Amino acid sequence: MKNKTYIIVFLFFGLLTACQNKIVKQYTKDIQNGKWHRDSIISTQFKPLDTVQPYNLFFLIRNDNNYSYANIFLIAKMTNGRQEIIDTLEYAMADEKGNWLGSGIWDLKESKLVYKKNYKFKDTLPVTISVEQAVRKTGQILGDEELSGIKTVGIIIEKGKTGE
Repeated sequence: MKNKTYIIVFLFFGLLTACQNKIVKQYTKDIQNGKWHRDSIISTQFKPLDTVQPYNLFFLIRNDNNYSYANIFLIAKMTNGRQEIIDTLEYAMADEKGNWLGSGIWDLKESKLVYKKNYKFKDTLPVTISVEQAVRKTGQILGDEELSGIKTVGIIIEKGKTGE
């Protein structure tokens, strides 16, 4: 019985360590009062380790029931001093029945949204990745001034799969 307990604990920590080894960089910012202002840009800077290894880039969004949309629009920007890539992205936050997507308990859900998959950096210059919200109501020119219900925004960089 004692050996089985050791094996289970060993396997649990082995799996936990294996998942964490994929993460190269993670930056999260808690949003004050759970209201993400349209002028609040979340960004992080890092130096790529190499140009051969592919990376998966994600945005992390934690929301609660105060978020009133089924989707979210983001403007993402990646720059390295030589090149700038700007993308407008849309992600589903709820299904057609209004149930939140993502993981979590009670009313707090965490969504890991794919930005770029198996992306290879062109050189080792420092890279800045930034994201801002761009949600607006139909017919509205400017985006919502504040998005209620957004608790945390983050940027995650993980090692991708080589050979794809």
